Amino acid sequence: MIHRNILLALALASILFSGCAATTSKYPTSGIRESRDVTLQYRSLEINPGYHYYYAGTKMQPDAIMGIQKGYKVVSDFWHPVDLTAEQLEYWVTWGDRERADEGFSSRYLGRYVGAYIQDPSGKTIGDWYSKKDLGIFEFPGEQVVIPHPPRNRAGSEPYYRF
Repeated sequence: MIHRNILLALALASILFSGCAATTSKYPTSGIRESRDVTLQYRSLEINPGYHYYYAGTKMQPDAIMGIQKGYKVVSDFWHPVDLTAEQLEYWVTWGDRERADEGFSSRYLGRYVGAYIQDPSGKTIGDWYSKKDLGIFEFPGEQVVIPHPPRNRAGSEPYYRF
């Protein structure tokens, strides 16, 4: 009986770990580093002329906005390029301030969008982002090529819902 329970536990563990292995990247990865300066930059409607801008989610209500240095090629089906204007950015920032805090926000962000630096695997800043989600993952398959994953919330920071 004990032997069977151990085999069952090992089988379950292998299933769980094989799922994790399937999500690992074959390319170097990196993420975001939250920054009050970037948050203030977006809230001040500053657009960096050295960046190309993208949004994830719907154009009217994006989950995240990111700027990537112009020397980088962005490869993604989830992020959409946008010729960002001050008017568009103002609409997004104003809309984000009015959105309900339980609409996909990280519970850590308390219903606010937060800015962050996007870094390559060596720690060099290659862009910035402004999002209600607190997890950004980026793959680097080649020189000056970045694959940004869709923004999401870290485990344990899902929004709090009241029913």
